[in-house]
Amino acid sequence: MSDILSQDEVDALLSDVSTGDFSQVETPDDSASSPVIMDDEDSEKTVKLYDFRRPDRVSKDQMRTLQNLHENYARLFSTTLTSYLRTLVEIELISVDQLTYSEFMMSISNPSCIYIFEIEPLDGSAIFEVNPSLVFFMVDRLFGGQGNPTEQNRELTEIERSVLNKIIERALRDLKEVWEHIGIFSPKIQGYETNPQFVQVAPPGETVILISLEVRLKNGSGLISICLPFMLLESVIGKLSGESWISSRLTTTQETRSQIEKEISNTETTVSTIVGDLQLTIRDLLQLKNGDVLVLDKLANSDLLVKVGGKPNFLGKVGVVGNNKSIQINSIIEREVGEDE
Repeated sequence: MSDILSQDEVDALLSDVSTGDFSQVETPDDSASSPVIMDDEDSEKTVKLYDFRRPDRVSKDQMRTLQNLHENYARLFSTTLTSYLRTLVEIELISVDQLTYSEFMMSISNPSCIYIFEIEPLDGSAIFEVNPSLVFFMVDRLFGGQGNPTEQNRELTEIERSVLNKIIERALRDLKEVWEHIGIFSPKIQGYETNPQFVQVAPPGETVILISLEVRLKNGSGLISICLPFMLLESVIGKLSGESWISSRLTTTQETRSQIEKEISNTETTVSTIVGDLQLTIRDLLQLKNGDVLVLDKLANSDLLVKVGGKPNFLGKVGVVGNNKSIQINSIIEREVGEDE
């Protein structure tokens, strides 16, 4: 059959295009067309749904790192709250989810206790939200009560807010400690709101990471939510991979080193020097009197063993500085890891 369409076929094709009906259109080579062969592999493929309104901007590996970070945070903050409230507090990480900012806002009750905080040097703000029932329990404990559950849902007074601010500051301090393996950050309270409609730290469609923590106490429980917008984490998202996180934990940050040096500098310990050894019988010991001379096993210019906290650490020589007895450290004793005196 010729590949050139006749005038009648052209008119019919144009007519079907205008009406949108192609059921009657026949191709010139329709009867001679080759059959379409489908492989079994193609027929078994399934179509996966993808929501373009909620793209996954954080990989599964990075989500696992965030989960590990905040599992550590749950343990650390539970210890902090236990000592602060003077009662047993257990905190468990419930989930680490990736959703839109508008969905997170719809999940918050009104009124609620919403703290907006910044994490210097990162650009942007995050949210620390505490369930009101949990807030009134903590306030009651700090005011001398038993921490009995309450059904009231109201805004906090100025005094109650002042007390809660100290708890949130401690919570952010623990968050800073947990995140130090990723970088040096300084979380700081930026604002406080009770109505979620007045909180806007990200566009409604922006991806956020929601960390949900359950706080269990003797007489009840409550939820704490931490919302981290993706645009806040964008500059450090590469450090959240499992490999980067593990390698960062093996290195000591300058801030950690300075903190350890500060703690050690205020620690008191006992330093002692062994001048020499001598073995005596009980008979000789009982016969000692003033003026007797004991000959030790060390010469006057020998290096003496210096112990710190009861364990040998240095070798040095004894001497006098002014009117004070002293010892000059000459060398450090190298000890194997795990060696015990």
